Amino acid sequence: MKEASSGAMSKVGKMAKVAKASRVMCLGAIFLTTSGIGSQAAAWAEDAPPPPPPAPAADMAPMGAPPAAMPPPAMVAPVPSAVAVEAKPPTATESMPASRPDVLPPIDVGAWTRIGGVFQNGSDASKMDDFHMNSTYVELHAGGKIHKNVGVTLNLNADWSNYGKSTGASGPVSIMDAIISFDFTDEFHLWAGRLLVPVDRANASGPFFMIPWYYPGFLSAGGTSAVGAPKEGPSGRNNGAVVWGDINGGQLTYLAGVFDNGDVATSPLYSGRLRLALWDKEPGFWGNASYFGDKDLLSIGVGGQFQKHGSSSATADKDWAEVNADVLMEKKLGGGSFVTAEGAYYHFNVPDGGISDSAYLLLAYATPTIGVGSIQPMLRYQWLNTKAPSGADLPDPWNIDAGVSYLIKGPALRVSATYSHTDIGDLTANAIQLGAQAIFF
Repeated sequence: MKEASSGAMSKVGKMAKVAKASRVMCLGAIFLTTSGIGSQAAAWAEDAPPPPPPAPAADMAPMGAPPAAMPPPAMVAPVPSAVAVEAKPPTATESMPASRPDVLPPIDVGAWTRIGGVFQNGSDASKMDDFHMNSTYVELHAGGKIHKNVGVTLNLNADWSNYGKSTGASGPVSIMDAIISFDFTDEFHLWAGRLLVPVDRANASGPFFMIPWYYPGFLSAGGTSAVGAPKEGPSGRNNGAVVWGDINGGQLTYLAGVFDNGDVATSPLYSGRLRLALWDKEPGFWGNASYFGDKDLLSIGVGGQFQKHGSSSATADKDWAEVNADVLMEKKLGGGSFVTAEGAYYHFNVPDGGISDSAYLLLAYATPTIGVGSIQPMLRYQWLNTKAPSGADLPDPWNIDAGVSYLIKGPALRVSATYSHTDIGDLTANAIQLGAQAIFF
């Protein structure tokens, strides 16, 4: 009995010690929890002794034994410290958005070239019994943004067409475009410098983005020329400024400019254009005479020019004015094929050079892809109305171009052959023009 009592007392003592340790643990956990040092309390809890063993059965518990110790209370989620809650202080650029540097697109660089030769007699333009190279033309393009609303464009060109045949001299290199562009919104831009004169679709597209090889409105035969085109300047450019904008994403585009016409002693040349796209939209300052199957386009344009005392004829004191209208329809037919129809009309209030009106019509069709490209036959007719200074009618110059092109990458890579016939009075000219152009953007 004594040994049993001693064993029972020994068990009671051990259980008392365990209960005491448990109470210490509970008090410590509560203290640490309320003090906000949750991470250390968790660490101390790992070093605490294991919980007490389950209480013995009722029939085995000795008389007067204390009740089993209560388990420690569940740990309360630690409260984050003040350091953890505080946000990282913003950097200078985060707190001052205006000081953040603008991420601007890279500078665009491109090289464009046109190479051509013609079957035509050098002394008798009506004959096609000789051949010579007549077109070696290069453009270098560079432009980009220096601010999110300000851009710079610099384009150079060099023309060795029919240049230096007897001396072998190289053609001149000149500045074609030198533009600072202020692009405030899609609806309002201000461009200034040496830039394109906005007046008609032909000048907006230039020779690279029209279907015929020859630019419209300029006819020649036997050393005689007839011009029925607006005032523009070399490569269709002039020194001045243009305000322009796209309305409704390019459904309507307006352009209005003033130019010095290359002579500060004369009155300025005012030039403008409106363009309305009824199918696909046609945004942007520049324009195309064909989109080579990229758009379903029905676009109507009107333009005009005015210059005080601008006549270059014998009546030089007269004010000069011009109005024009053009329509371009291009429709995709599937398989890479498309059809193009274009027409334009020009009227001049003063018959400078004897021309009072001019017009042209064009039809073209590009086949579905054959090989690596499409075959595109084309027919264009041009007509000029001529008047003498007295007002009497003269024989009207006219021209017809019938050609075929192979479009490998649209205007970016194509080859063409064009038969051209021109009549200016009693003079005629016949030629077969071969050409190739490539554009590297």
